[in-house]
Amino acid sequence: MTTPRAARPWHAMRVTPALAGGGLLCGFALGTGALALPCWFRALTGVDCPFCGGSRALGDLLHGDIVASVGHNAYAVVIVLPLVVAVLTALARWETGRAARWWPAGKAGTTLTIGLVVLTAAWWVFRGLPAGAWFRSA
Repeated sequence: MTTPRAARPWHAMRVTPALAGGGLLCGFALGTGALALPCWFRALTGVDCPFCGGSRALGDLLHGDIVASVGHNAYAVVIVLPLVVAVLTALARWETGRAARWWPAGKAGTTLTIGLVVLTAAWWVFRGLPAGAWFRSA
């Protein structure tokens, strides 16, 4: 087990604020429609990817409409956004020396990674089933 590095003050962070700021700027641009990026997977296959509808879901969240947001892409709202917040928090703790790593090491990290891949694949399959019709982006 690795030990945390010597703690540094919070204002010593460089990477985490840049990633958070860039992510917020991109999220705001995508959510408001100022930046529109078509899904290359959907363009090639005609099938929604697990993240299709994510920009519209983010736009609905910016307007405070949680139900519509979940309707566009529940996975992005329930899994991806909290994961991004957790990773940014862990990265800030790592960058300031308050944690040894920003992603769990060993079996825990491997299990988490595999779990996220399986969950993403399960969401992708579920969206294609008749029961998942409410969650398809249109």
